[in-house]
Amino acid sequence: MIINGISVTVQRKKIKNMYLRVIPPEGDVKISAPYFVSDDKIIEFVESRMDWILAKQKEIGEKKYLPALKYVNGENHYLWGKEYSMQLIANNIKTAFVKDDILYLPVSKRSKMKARQKTLEDFYRMELQREIAEIYDECTATVGKKPAEIKIRKMKNWGNCKQNKVITLNLNLAKKPKICTKYVLIHELCHLIEFNHSKKFKMLMDKNCPNWREIKKILNE
Repeated sequence: MIINGISVTVQRKKIKNMYLRVIPPEGDVKISAPYFVSDDKIIEFVESRMDWILAKQKEIGEKKYLPALKYVNGENHYLWGKEYSMQLIANNIKTAFVKDDILYLPVSKRSKMKARQKTLEDFYRMELQREIAEIYDECTATVGKKPAEIKIRKMKNWGNCKQNKVITLNLNLAKKPKICTKYVLIHELCHLIEFNHSKKFKMLMDKNCPNWREIKKILNE
């Protein structure tokens, strides 16, 4: 359908209500609608949400969406805040490594994307473990607390701290400048004292990592 000059893709489904989505990176508008809803009702529904649709399309248009990674030669990847061009090499080498501006990934010629992804993530894990070991004593001495354990995994948040004193850090921290890992670790260690984001917690952060607000901006870029 073309509604108020906007192309809308309509998909009929066995559902009770209508659902509207504006999908990046192009800002395509899609409607899921029950079989029993008329075209006129769909048009009326879209027109009632037109301000939201236009605002969402504007927001999407202003964002930079990166293409999905395929882990192939020439693709750009990050390590500790620096951009590297990926080069696949023979897999007789044990682990990935960087030299000059190239990240060398040892994989078989017939490897699938998931296998190449795992090889790179294993490398990131090794790098992050090494960095945590480097800063652990300094960070725990600064905050005055030690965790029961530090885990690494892919997650939505940069880090979390459970009440059992187990801290988990995001694997993707290995892509960010090293100062970001230090900030996140201190942040989670402070939760061993104050298990929330209260004013008292922010005072702890100000004391233990005075420039944490600036680092947080770098982390979330």
